[in-house]
Amino acid sequence: MITWGESKRRQVLKDHGVDIAKIEDILDDPFAFDYEDSEHSHTENRRVIVGKTAVYGLVVMVYVVRGENTHCITARRAERWMMRIYEKQRKRY
Repeated sequence: MITWGESKRRQVLKDHGVDIAKIEDILDDPFAFDYEDSEHSHTENRRVIVGKTAVYGLVVMVYVVRGENTHCITARRAERWMMRIYEKQRKRY
């Protein structure tokens, strides 16, 4: 389950055109790739996932795991270099 702050959801929608409430299926993408984002947080284990969503296509989501929840920090459409990595990952299977 993805959680988020409502004011953050509105800000991400305004800034990046992605509604966090509509990207939960990113966690179900078998070809998604995930990596640690240690540069931007020293207090939590921040992660980044790049995967496909039904509504937006390829999306990148920055998140932390809090208990059993995936708490979204921000999301946006994937950049070209992320798309290339995703396609390589997908072709492996």
